[in-house]
Amino acid sequence: MQRSTMNPGMRASMGRAGAILAGICLVLLAASACSKHDADFGSNGPVFTNDAFVPYDPSKPADTLRFGTLNMSIGFPVSQLLFTDMSDTAVAYVVLDSLFKRYQRTLPTERIKGMAATLIDSNMDVVGLQEVMSFSKDGVKVNDFLSELVADIKAAGGPAYQAISCPLNDTVLAGRKDGKSISIAFHEGDAILVHPRVQILDSARFLYFSLLPIPTNAGTKTQRALQYAKLKGPHNIVWQVYNTHLEVFEDYSSSQALELRRLVDSVKIQDAAKRDGAPQIVLGDFNVDPNTNAHNVMQEGGFEDTFDTASVDPGFTCCVAASALWAPDTTFSNRRIDFVFGRHMVKVVDHMVALKGPIVTGSGVKVLATDHRMIMTRIVGQ
Repeated sequence: MQRSTMNPGMRASMGRAGAILAGICLVLLAASACSKHDADFGSNGPVFTNDAFVPYDPSKPADTLRFGTLNMSIGFPVSQLLFTDMSDTAVAYVVLDSLFKRYQRTLPTERIKGMAATLIDSNMDVVGLQEVMSFSKDGVKVNDFLSELVADIKAAGGPAYQAISCPLNDTVLAGRKDGKSISIAFHEGDAILVHPRVQILDSARFLYFSLLPIPTNAGTKTQRALQYAKLKGPHNIVWQVYNTHLEVFEDYSSSQALELRRLVDSVKIQDAAKRDGAPQIVLGDFNVDPNTNAHNVMQEGGFEDTFDTASVDPGFTCCVAASALWAPDTTFSNRRIDFVFGRHMVKVVDHMVALKGPIVTGSGVKVLATDHRMIMTRIVGQ
């Protein structure tokens, strides 16, 4: 899904603003711990000794953390807005009214509850989220994906996750027709969830330089970002974790992956001998298939795709055509475009996907939680 950043010309033509939110990520800290049984998932995988891995030292402490990545699906196509003459208030009304009805049809509140249940069941330590949205209609907030997810997890007896939020842009659009009016406001971004047993030492975000021009008269460009979190596990192992959502066009996503590698290298922790001193984990929706483009860029940088060493299923994560989440019988296209990469780790214990089928809402309606599946993997680090 593309994010849109509206330039001044486009803002003037629509009579509304679209301003990029600046600053570092917000860290929302919550209290209390999880009392849920710490059940494992998957099977034990072998220890590999290629470049992405380091030898296990039994004399040193080690952490085994559960990492995940999940695209939450905002539920409507942003591209429809980019290629519509939103300066025509009647046209804007029709488009925005249709967009809102489509959004409602996906039952976002129930979808979030379904994602929360999956996170509780898998007892994740760190989860990278993409397409994390806040959505309002006519000045009334309808959904705030991140705060609802954290609250739903806690309300269902799960841990009080710490949330590092990375919103990218605000968009406000309005339309009027036949005496009726509508105003839609939303922002989309990324987020990292961190279990309370894991300490957040530092966090930041980096905006990619690769801005994709959209062929509209307004000169619109999309925007993507990389989140960073420096974490300390239960056995005092420091982890460097990244979360991202790369562009849907492969030339741009490859450039962004190169930027990602440079940023990871610029902040990596090294010892006196210039050796990497902390495991580096990259989570995200890369919008490419394995062994192509941005995926190759990561492998060339010494990052291991955790699927390759410990997968217990085919690992398909994508996608549902047109994000028709209200059609539970819709089949996934069975592509693998969401990844957990690792470097300077000891072992990948297992790798599998969740949210393979529809969830059942409180009223008995079946709906897909998102148009992606969630990756779950366990990684040992020292």
